[in-house]
Amino acid sequence: MAVRRVTPTSAVSARLVDTWLAGHASANTRSAYRTDLAMFGRWCAQHHSVPLAADTATLAAFGLARQAAGDSDATMRRRWSSLSSFFQYAVHTGNAASNPVDGVDRPVELSGNPSRTTLLSADAVDACLAMAALLDPRLEALVAMLVRDGIKLGEALAIDVDDISGRPPRTSVTIRRNGKTRRVTLDESTARALRRCAGRRTDQPLFISDHRARTRTPQRLSRFGADHLLRQLRYDNDERVTANELRRFYITSQHQSGAALDDLRDDAGLSDTRGITRFVAKHQPSPASSATPTAAATPIEPPAINVRSNPRRRRTPT
Repeated sequence: MAVRRVTPTSAVSARLVDTWLAGHASANTRSAYRTDLAMFGRWCAQHHSVPLAADTATLAAFGLARQAAGDSDATMRRRWSSLSSFFQYAVHTGNAASNPVDGVDRPVELSGNPSRTTLLSADAVDACLAMAALLDPRLEALVAMLVRDGIKLGEALAIDVDDISGRPPRTSVTIRRNGKTRRVTLDESTARALRRCAGRRTDQPLFISDHRARTRTPQRLSRFGADHLLRQLRYDNDERVTANELRRFYITSQHQSGAALDDLRDDAGLSDTRGITRFVAKHQPSPASSATPTAAATPIEPPAINVRSNPRRRRTPT
């Protein structure tokens, strides 16, 4: 497949990228789109191509490279959405003649578009909660917020100790979502986990990295650090537990308890109900979904923690 050859120093105008991203309200969307475009830019540099001069053949070659690297259909749909949005903006501003993504064959969504995220069983989640409590108070608090309150991992990591108000059973936390703050009333068990994580601290980030800066100032736990913590939880077949799997359990269990899709959409912080519909669509659980998680150091007789009956937590905008 032919790829257009040009000077390797060619690059997308940073100003064009910044103005394009500024048109997207969601910080998460801006971050994901910037990452996708940067990846495409690096690939173009390696293949001596100019991003803005890319044609459909170039985009198709990039897509094949990403598929070979292991990108899922869902990831590729997002990458194509990112690139298509950028090229449409470039055409609108006179920086490109056409949108080459229009000629690319994109992955087709299945009927009903069920999520490919593993659907965890209640027993598996109970075991995850028990094991997290034994391994690390930060891991316990993170898992609790994901499966009991549906808070996004990024939102949880942005919480400061002084964002927590009240004592169990009436405890709430301030989260930052789409440029706004809102109060979330926490599950009683989650509240206790957060208090254990905070300890005697009255300020600082709730989740602190094990690594301190040269100034010895506590550093906020990064997404990479959080993923490292979550990787301590694994299934018998060595499958790792992910934040998406844990949050999917919250969404599906609340839906099974009778929560309306619009309420779940609001709880999950999504712009529409399509994401919720994908999560609650009929899904054939993989063998791992009902397995019991294990950790690198398997704890003895972890206590049972029941999360089957978990009433929805109300979020109040501020």
